[in-house]
Amino acid sequence: MKIIEAISDTNIGGAGVLLVNRLKYTDKSKYNTTVLLPKGSRLVQKIENMGIECVELNIAGDKSFDVRAIIQFVHAIKKHKPDIINSHGCMSSRVAAKLCGVPIKICTRHCVFPISPKYKILKCFLAPINNCLSNLFIAVADAAKQNLISLGIKESKIKVIINGAEGLKKIDKLQKDRLLEFLKIPSDATILAFCARLEECKGHSWFLKALAELERRGENCVALFIGDGSQRNILVKESRALGIEKAVRFIGFADDVSPYMNIAHININCSVGTETSSLALSEGMSIGLPAVVSDYGGNAYMVHDGINGFVCPCYDHITMAGRIQTLISNKRLYEYMSAEAYSRFCCELNAEAMTKKTNKLYDKLYEAYRTANK
Repeated sequence: MKIIEAISDTNIGGAGVLLVNRLKYTDKSKYNTTVLLPKGSRLVQKIENMGIECVELNIAGDKSFDVRAIIQFVHAIKKHKPDIINSHGCMSSRVAAKLCGVPIKICTRHCVFPISPKYKILKCFLAPINNCLSNLFIAVADAAKQNLISLGIKESKIKVIINGAEGLKKIDKLQKDRLLEFLKIPSDATILAFCARLEECKGHSWFLKALAELERRGENCVALFIGDGSQRNILVKESRALGIEKAVRFIGFADDVSPYMNIAHININCSVGTETSSLALSEGMSIGLPAVVSDYGGNAYMVHDGINGFVCPCYDHITMAGRIQTLISNKRLYEYMSAEAYSRFCCELNAEAMTKKTNKLYDKLYEAYRTANK
């Protein structure tokens, strides 16, 4: 079975991590996979290290649709002649696959966006085109499925397969102590891990208010901002304005988040846009981290309120601070939620489970195509 995975990302975001995780557990002898992506993408080395072919195209990265990119995708698709193409938010590759007559065309939806008034007006025209370009849509969360339905995608064409993360490596006490010393974090501090791009949609700004509220209540907390982005300087200024700059560590982009997550006590997600099934939440659960999250997108599916963490209304920093404080003060509840978090990861939110479901779907679609064309 020949497969093309097409992605427009130049950096390693959620879609890229999902793809890498899935390819790691894919049987390369059965699924002959080629990945099409922009030249210079940071994903190239990770994918090629697994023995999977990457074709770097001379196209604009991080751009879903570009007329010039369609030509590049057409050439690559004609050369490889795939049975299946899975486009990860890459409209150019979807158009190219349709033009080339690829038998099975899949689109994976990794994010959730509000439907713009402009799209609602054009929906009667755009929805049929969107449905025509793909035989099936994979939604990485139920929230993504609902988003697709709002865009006019037929529900019968949507399959939900939850993001699966790789379990984090555990580090020993000596390594933890050294990292705490390096980051100048007191050993008695409660460490809150916030692993996300430093962009407005991730909600770091209102989380800083929750952190200030925790300090006002006398809690000794330190937040790790693991990730980078356009909001970094703004967030540094906001933390200073709130008087909590000593309680925040800007880690920057980390290729391996394991050490930082290992020293954390609570996982944080304050997204107010784009969130589906957060890999950072799944990764935290793999080492038993309870989470306190916003109620945006797929967060409420990932974190069952009162079971493996708490779910708070977006922008409600007082409730957020209160839930974190509850976890700090109630050791028995913390241990219960920690065990439930780990159980949730093992049952559903791991990369191996995600890969099995996706490959089973590929097999089903491929067999149906072969049967219909005998």
